[in-house]
Formats: sequence, structure tokens, C-alpha cells
Amino acid sequence: MDTMRRPATQADKAVTKMRVDVFVVGDNEGYVVAPSDSWLPLDEMRALGALRFGWTIDTGLAMPKLDWRAIGNDIDARGYSIVASTDVSGLLAIPQHNLPAIYPEQHRPMAA
Repeated sequence: MDTMRRPATQADKAVTKMRVDVFVVGDNEGYVVAPSDSWLPLDEMRALGALRFGWTIDTGLAMPKLDWRAIGNDIDARGYSIVASTDVSGLLAIPQHNLPAIYPEQHRPMAA
């Protein structure tokens, strides 16, 4: 019996959605991504050098520029994933609505 493959749908391409914390390595040299509120292995993080908390993001809202499956596999294996500094745009969220721009000329000094 012949079976035909159905075309991939959005659901097939969907990535596991999770909330992750993004930590900045050194002077924006790279990023460590780990599940939100999880513990990072201290010895491995010391080897990376200075590490500070950056932000939290829901992967379902992230820009579609990173391979979140590979990041998820790294997290499953090690508890964290490392993302290159050149890929920071993939760690940012897609704007959910238009934000009004703030221009200095629109804000008059308030009288004291």
C-alpha cells in the first residue's frame, strides 16, 4: 500500500516552548541559556569567566533565528546551552504590538 507523506505543518515545526534565562558571558562574549530558575553547574560556569543574568524569555515568543531544538537538546544533556554572541538577535522576543516612540521634543519640562 502506498503511503504519501503529508506536507509539514506549523505544528510539526513547533519547538518545545519553555521559559529560559539568558546569562551574559564576560563582555558580551556569548550567552548561556538555561531553564528559568534552574541551577547552573558552578565549576563549568567558573570556566566561562564572568557570568551575569541578562533576561528571561519564553521560547515561543523568540525571534525565529535560532535552532531551539538543538538548544533544547543541549539543555537536556547538560542543563544549559551556549549561544554565540553573533546570535543574540535570536534570543530576543518578537514585538507583540507597536510601541509608541518617545521623542525628546514631545516631553516638555515640567514647571517646579
